Amino acid sequence: MEARVAQLWFWEGFYSRYGVNLERYYQEPLLVTDLDLFAFDFTPHLAQIKHIGEVKSGTGKNTEKPLDRLVWLRGLRELVGADAAELTIAKGVTSRIRQLGRSLDVTAQSVEDFERREGNAVGKMADLGAHGVAALTLERDSRDACRSNADLDRAFKFLRGEVLFLEPFLAIKQLIDLLQGIGRHWTPRLQDGEARAVRWLAAEGVSILALKLVAASATAMTLSRGDWNDLVSERLAEGAVPMHQMRKISDAVDKYVAGVLSAVNVAPEIRTEAIGAFLPEPPHYAGSLAELCWRLKSDAPVARVFPRQLDLFIFERLVKRREIDSSVVMRLGLGRDTFGHTRRLIAAFLRSCDASFDELDQVLTSDVGAGSSSGAEFPAAGSATS
Repeated sequence: MEARVAQLWFWEGFYSRYGVNLERYYQEPLLVTDLDLFAFDFTPHLAQIKHIGEVKSGTGKNTEKPLDRLVWLRGLRELVGADAAELTIAKGVTSRIRQLGRSLDVTAQSVEDFERREGNAVGKMADLGAHGVAALTLERDSRDACRSNADLDRAFKFLRGEVLFLEPFLAIKQLIDLLQGIGRHWTPRLQDGEARAVRWLAAEGVSILALKLVAASATAMTLSRGDWNDLVSERLAEGAVPMHQMRKISDAVDKYVAGVLSAVNVAPEIRTEAIGAFLPEPPHYAGSLAELCWRLKSDAPVARVFPRQLDLFIFERLVKRREIDSSVVMRLGLGRDTFGHTRRLIAAFLRSCDASFDELDQVLTSDVGAGSSSGAEFPAAGSATS
């Protein structure tokens, strides 16, 4: 039922995921081990909106009461910073419960309510992309295949949990590292369970990367190009410690090192070269990332729908390895030039980061209805462009 509700949310306009692990992000034992549903949307200015949901389809004697679940969801909404929540429960959804839910900013619906919505919004679009009951089976098969390899297992758990809670720049850095590692596991001649799992991991990683790229691009809306480039470099350079604190530490280290070098009569030019040695440097792709996000924010109507489009496209083409029906292409706008252009920009960016492999690149650069490919040239990693 979680997979079906996530599928409904997707076709109603959200970028959605089900069964998102909470414990790995908070690194504490929680009674709430995961979110049944976690979904994202963007405003016209690319500000991110978050929705969560919970599904209780049981009808037994010990089934949870709707009011308890409403209060529970309100607390979860506050915990993860979600803007709204929705409860789907098999029984007990009365007019009074719906009214109480609205007062808590939680929508309450019965399974029957959900099925009516599903019939209207999903219809023949079931089991496409990363959504539906078939996708649930595919995800579980990938999880089982990843368990035999420690690197793939870590990647799977990261994608099914903590990455969705990370702020955009940190998520982008870690997703690029993950995709670089996945590429080293790709062996095109083998089509075993691990190869299928690598396809799944790559599709999920690139899909979430698109979501985080659009979220990061929102910051560029109110900045000049120069300030944006500086911000990207700074955010990519910092790790767990914020950059302003790292500068203070670096200044203190510089003073100490300068005193030591001066005491032993080291040449002035060597003392000068040592200044700033402790300050973190951004990765080599900082300039490329700044360029990509600038292009995304410059066409916000295209960017705000792109993560959903790419989510379905890459799972259909890379994981399920099949063409996409024309009705789906039309409904999601996958045949538009803007979608193809943005896909090729993502592909070029991944190449510049060495975070792709041949089959992934071919999928991202191919036409919607054919296997041909064309590459969009992306600025070389580290270059400063405007």
